[in-house]
Amino acid sequence: MGRKGQELSTDVKNMIVEMFQNGFSRRKIADILRIPKSTVIDNVRKFLDTGSVENKPRSGRPLFVKPRDYRKLERIVKTSRRSSLCDITNKFNEENCVPVSKRTIQHHLHKHGYHRCVNKKKIVIREVNRKKRLAWCREKRRWTVNNNWKKVIFSDESKIMIGHDERVYVWRKRDEGWRPDLVQPRTSQTKYQVMIWGCICWNGVGTLTPVEGNINAVKYQEILDEHLWPVIARHFPGGNYLFQDDNAPVHRARSTQEFVARNGITGMSWPAQSPDLNIIENVWLHVKRKLQTRTGMIKSKNELFQEIHRIWVSISPAYIQCLYKSIPKRILNVIRLKGHLTKY
Repeated sequence: MGRKGQELSTDVKNMIVEMFQNGFSRRKIADILRIPKSTVIDNVRKFLDTGSVENKPRSGRPLFVKPRDYRKLERIVKTSRRSSLCDITNKFNEENCVPVSKRTIQHHLHKHGYHRCVNKKKIVIREVNRKKRLAWCREKRRWTVNNNWKKVIFSDESKIMIGHDERVYVWRKRDEGWRPDLVQPRTSQTKYQVMIWGCICWNGVGTLTPVEGNINAVKYQEILDEHLWPVIARHFPGGNYLFQDDNAPVHRARSTQEFVARNGITGMSWPAQSPDLNIIENVWLHVKRKLQTRTGMIKSKNELFQEIHRIWVSISPAYIQCLYKSIPKRILNVIRLKGHLTKY
């Protein structure tokens, strides 16, 4: 009738008292009602002490279990994505008869998939570029790593800086990471920064060089002339390669295109606004994350580049090859999302 730990009904409690008053022993009551003897003893003691078998009012806040309570909380969160837990709790309590704690609010937000995360930073893709991305990916859909992507040299410039990067936190579910209203503009206070150019191939990282000042078409051509050819000579002696760069103005300048044609560099087309398809972006992110552990030790711009170079040469070919193997999946994801940006 009553399992251990289960709350007895008022009727059973009254029955215990009635049997006790009629001369039944505590053991006999337990046997007849099929409940633990300790439960009988506790209820008899409570009756003798208080004259009642009813529980006293319990302390603590009421349970947050009503569906309408959660619907109210979710409505507040969806309209206050950047609010702190304290602010959300206050807003909820303003609309609720009985206040609840921050911990209770946090528990139910986590239970329903909401977590406080750093606001994602992502470019917003133009419609014309979305269509071009989709067409390009459909064209490359049947490319394989062994037959095609292994031949590609990926390249890019990146500005790497150390300093304070202001973070904005938002409440979101796992599948809401790239929603436009959950995107943060980039703002930072920079201590040291350096512009670098680098490239990678299937066999690992290629050359890495700092770029002084603003990069223009002439400077970009000098970089290719000095730093691309060693990679081609070492890893593609037969000339069976494709060189990838994005659609930055200096890359597509007429003088750059003439330089590429004059020097026999075999390029490939590339869709605009497609950092998620360029696997060297993942390498830059890897470098920046490693750099975070050394920030306090860097005292000059030159030391910053030396540390970047140290991290660069330590990157294993196995890591680079994993990125190459991810390209077919990236292509399919872009197609599945109709050209929109993916998680990569």
